Amino acid sequence: MSKYTHALLLALLFLLPASICSAKGYKTTEFAIIIPSYNNEKWVVKNLESIFSQSYPWYTVYYINDCSSDTTGALVNEFIRTKGLSHKCNVIHNTVRKGALANIYETIHKIAPDKVIVTVDGDDYLAHQYVLHTLAYAYADKNVWMTYGNFRTAPANWGSCCTKIPRQVAKTNTFRTYKWVASHLRTFYAKLFHNIKKEDLLWNGQFFPMTWDMAFMFPMMEMASKKHYQFIPDVLYIYNVNNPINDYRVNSQLQNDLDKYIRAMPPYAPLDSLF
Repeated sequence: MSKYTHALLLALLFLLPASICSAKGYKTTEFAIIIPSYNNEKWVVKNLESIFSQSYPWYTVYYINDCSSDTTGALVNEFIRTKGLSHKCNVIHNTVRKGALANIYETIHKIAPDKVIVTVDGDDYLAHQYVLHTLAYAYADKNVWMTYGNFRTAPANWGSCCTKIPRQVAKTNTFRTYKWVASHLRTFYAKLFHNIKKEDLLWNGQFFPMTWDMAFMFPMMEMASKKHYQFIPDVLYIYNVNNPINDYRVNSQLQNDLDKYIRAMPPYAPLDSLF
């Protein structure tokens, strides 16, 4: 069986009218794709093409142009206008720069709790047109509250840090002392994110400027530790390593310091139910 077989089968299923799918007992997962973006004019088109080429129809995009100083905002506007996608995409143009985590936090708190959030950085892109079908297949299991992994880098194929987390780590709720594996592609129910305390996403009174994925993934993994998270081994995401403003290029020391700071925080208690 090929690695995309399940996604392709689900793609065929969702070609049926929604009423038929519902009658047959299949769950229609609605996705909210959040794209925080700053100075990504080189990658805007490829990023958006990978999103809007998805064969799965039930999704909405939130593109946050974080006060870019280049032509990112204009390129996004032009793409959405010429492709006639205004009904599928909410474009927010910040007049002051807020940072990725602040944008993600504010956006998710405006989204219904039963929507599944998909985060895609503005300089990255989805690996193929069946990504959302693959995710819908995972979320067809009502016990799944969140997923993570897997990605490859571009243009250099460095591979990925994502692997399946040993069950013992989940049982002992020791995600913060285990190696970091819960990376792209990150997806989760909005309600799970809503349960994170805002103060746990702050450093010196501001949202984490980097390493922010760890800041929200650790709490959600902990809350979902009773077999409510899933590792997806198929590559669903392409991580652009050529961007000169990647965190590890800008300030690797701060990145390491924030890693330690987040890992030192007390873990969240596992949840028995989400909805």
